[in-house]
Amino acid sequence: MHRLNKFISMCLTAVVIITSVFGGVNLSVTAATVTTAYIEGDNVRVRTGPSTNETIIEKISYRSVTVLEKVNNDTWLKISYNNGTADIVGYIFYDSSYIRIVSYNPDADFESKLQAFPESYRDALRQLKAEYKNWEFIPDPVTTTFADSVALQANGKRKQVNFTSQPVSWRSMAPGSYDWNTGKWMQDNAGWIGASREITAYYMDPRNFLNATEIYQFLQQGYDPTYQNEEGVKKILAGTFMAEDYNDPNDTAYGGSYSKVIMEAAKQAGVSPYILASKIRQEIGTKVTNMVSGTYSGADGLYYGYYNFFNISASGTTAADVLVNGLSRAKNEGWNTRSKAIIGGAKFLSNNYISKGQDTYYYQDFNVHNPNDLWHQYAQAVHDANSKGKLMSGSYIGEKDFALTFKIPVFTAMPESVSPKPVSNTSTNNYYFKSISVSGLTPSFNMFTYNYDLYVAGNTNINVTPVANASYVGESSYALKKGSNRIALKVKSETGYITEYVINIDAAVNCTLTINGANTPSTPVQKPTVKKGDTNGDGSISLSDLANIRLHLLGKFTLSGDFAVAADTNGDGQISLSDLANVRLHLLGLFTIS
Repeated sequence: MHRLNKFISMCLTAVVIITSVFGGVNLSVTAATVTTAYIEGDNVRVRTGPSTNETIIEKISYRSVTVLEKVNNDTWLKISYNNGTADIVGYIFYDSSYIRIVSYNPDADFESKLQAFPESYRDALRQLKAEYKNWEFIPDPVTTTFADSVALQANGKRKQVNFTSQPVSWRSMAPGSYDWNTGKWMQDNAGWIGASREITAYYMDPRNFLNATEIYQFLQQGYDPTYQNEEGVKKILAGTFMAEDYNDPNDTAYGGSYSKVIMEAAKQAGVSPYILASKIRQEIGTKVTNMVSGTYSGADGLYYGYYNFFNISASGTTAADVLVNGLSRAKNEGWNTRSKAIIGGAKFLSNNYISKGQDTYYYQDFNVHNPNDLWHQYAQAVHDANSKGKLMSGSYIGEKDFALTFKIPVFTAMPESVSPKPVSNTSTNNYYFKSISVSGLTPSFNMFTYNYDLYVAGNTNINVTPVANASYVGESSYALKKGSNRIALKVKSETGYITEYVINIDAAVNCTLTINGANTPSTPVQKPTVKKGDTNGDGSISLSDLANIRLHLLGKFTLSGDFAVAADTNGDGQISLSDLANVRLHLLGLFTIS
């Protein structure tokens, strides 16, 4: 358990008194009460003391922290939180315009349900539940490990960052993103480039977004009539043109009510009506546009009477192109009434993602349940799901009584620490070796290959050369034992992150491996060639080898590695009675094993 969680546990059993009032919220904290500050802004400075003269520890954005006490006449908060690598205790200036204070008592029933989540999820979910009583959180197990899921997404430019607006420190330098021969970045799609594994890990780690603004990327988008209702849809549509009924003699089935049409679309498509209402609000806005007015004809008069509420196929280089392409799609689909357009658009969304199990913004952008189909993802921008979730949160501002369900991924082998957001600077992720030089390395060195085999007969030296401005940060020597050894050669990038190149070493004797030293064998060392029939490595075929194969076949002894290869005398990939017969015939001089 983190020290921070231990502190929270103590708070739940001790009496802590905070006597002032922050923005109308009484911070008197009694037994079984936890006080939380929600940071709803960017780059809030955390300092070592309650003064602008104190050192800045780091800057935090859009997250929750535990309030320890108030200081300096209520103008500063002493806080604690975990930043992904360490527990932090510091001070922030209190400004109610971007910091909300909430005190709550944990619910016993909810605490029981919470045990299905790892410890590192729970505190944030407790804080959300305290403020949003009707929210439910479902832990969704992912069979792939978190590290493997990140590696799959970071490979092949599946996830990208913007070359112009996002920092160099978020860029990948893997193949396709950076040309090591020319020293230039390789851009795609008008200024996008592969995302680094670190920024990918940040956006894939659900624990970074368990707050009231960003959690909506996990909002379940399937249809559930037990809690989704028309009243909730009306709340989302409030303040938009869809709050009022429409009048169309050709579209009377739902009484001219947008909320009723959306409820019907949800039922037919199997999509949450709240998602549909929110998405229309995101795509169209609060006022009627030409895309949904039904009165836009276009230059050739082809589009009058057509509607596209979800902007499906609405793309192009100009606003006119976007409008024409969107209404062309509407015409091809036959969306000549508002209800047809809403119901048809909902089915399009369902058929392409939600019905396939990608029923949250997160799963639509990170198809982690289907690692063999990672190109079936809505967007390549690494931040896309997060951005959509924050945008959707605007539909629910001030509505704390909504019954919403959030499906939150829990990966196999979830790291104990939350994946931190990489710093924004001009440093590069150049964590690569230019060369690893030693005789017998298998396969031959490639800067993007991270696993190798090596046989050594005695003391050996490996020369490693990092790429420019990177550095070797591993040990200077390793004591090898006879047999199998595993070492990791570490290279550190300008950004401070490390890549490990693993070498599996088979040592003939106890010896020493040095890195960039002088202990180099005088002649190249090659692993001895396997001799067929020689199952004990003594260089000859004898009765001992015959006995080894016989005992292996009886299950009383197991031949493995090179000895198993030697026992397979006919090369059919298995050790069988034929191999036993070959060795016997070889010993009798009636057959020669070559």
